[in-house]
Amino acid sequence: MRVFESCAGRAAIRIAIALGSVLWPAAVASAHPVERAVTPATASSAWTFEPAVLAAVCGLAAVYAFGVWRGSAHRVKRAEVAAFVLGWITIVVALVSPIDAVGSALFSAHMVQHELLMIVAAPLIVAGTPVRLLASAAAATCRMMPRASRTTSAAFALASSAVVAWLLHAAAIVLWHVPALFDAAVTNDGIHAAQHLSFFGTALLFWWGILRGRTSRGTALVAVFTTAVYTSALGALLTVAPRSWYSAYTAASAGAWGLTPLEDQQLGGLIMWVPAGIIYTGVALWLFAAWLRDSDRHANVAPSLARLPARPLLILLGSAAIALAGAACGSSDTYKTASAMTGGDPDRGAQALSTYGCVTCHTIPGVREARGLVGPPLTRIASRVYLAGRLPNTPDNIEKWIQHPRAVDEKTAMPDTGVTDADVRDIAAYLYTLR
Repeated sequence: MRVFESCAGRAAIRIAIALGSVLWPAAVASAHPVERAVTPATASSAWTFEPAVLAAVCGLAAVYAFGVWRGSAHRVKRAEVAAFVLGWITIVVALVSPIDAVGSALFSAHMVQHELLMIVAAPLIVAGTPVRLLASAAAATCRMMPRASRTTSAAFALASSAVVAWLLHAAAIVLWHVPALFDAAVTNDGIHAAQHLSFFGTALLFWWGILRGRTSRGTALVAVFTTAVYTSALGALLTVAPRSWYSAYTAASAGAWGLTPLEDQQLGGLIMWVPAGIIYTGVALWLFAAWLRDSDRHANVAPSLARLPARPLLILLGSAAIALAGAACGSSDTYKTASAMTGGDPDRGAQALSTYGCVTCHTIPGVREARGLVGPPLTRIASRVYLAGRLPNTPDNIEKWIQHPRAVDEKTAMPDTGVTDADVRDIAAYLYTLR
């Protein structure tokens, strides 16, 4: 019976690993092209229950649970299990929650998704992986396929070394943000899959080299700190750029969320610059503190959960996951506030602006054809104190100004276009998203 259970257990592990190796990349690579863009009105229900993603995340959890159960004799630490669970939840948030769908409309939401996978999920999954169980599984595999296993182990050891993993991860982050490559990834499912796989795969290698590999603490510290420097620099460039880099995200997709493409890019840059920079810097300080503690022992191995306190890392990465997820949903508040203030629908309001010819005279963010130069631009009109230089900016006054402009200013060139009561509420709602 023991022989049967042992053989069955090994067979189950091999089957689970095989399924995971097929389904997991498919989940991470799940794409969300712009043509499936959602609006704030539909975002809360836009959970992407794609079969491949669900199978992958559920399979990953099952494989891990089976491994922990089978390896109970190896004393799997509670901190490791907690780290894995948090990492698994972060993957679900990134790939299944509305963040994935909103990424089809907003560059900033797409950035949140990438950051969740690279700087929250990846290190937590690595931290939660019991090394002893992996070593046991690797030994069993080597007995079955010695030559292939030795080659694979050697390749993984090289790729996860601090220097090589740093170079691979840096190349993935920097190259994929080149406008031509990023636009190609957004509009082509295959290229988009390669982008997601390279981001998450190189992040796993990077964090494995930092947290689990045989790397000196000093090298690990330098790798994390320099990653914080170049990612923050890239985020800063996205934030201060005078124009939008990525043509795949249009005024139509961002406009439904009350943003111009440039504002959307700036928000994404801030997400990459500030929250991500804080996480990298926090991990670097954590490594530095461990290095100081062990300096008298002349340690020459990388920190692991056995040597470093896990709780600060779990708190840091868990808080970061919540902050990043919240950043993707912040834009919907503007939409809801505008609707509550006016009783209108901003989506219909954007269409009504075209119907009544407002686009021929005004430049209106989020409305592609609105490039008129006759009247003043309506950029950030919701933040203005007065309308037409004389009316306090209230919903009633903005509706009066739209329907009967000459009653507000008899010298205005703005015509009375016969806007209905229902349409004026919708138009006002859209204008109040332009903050």
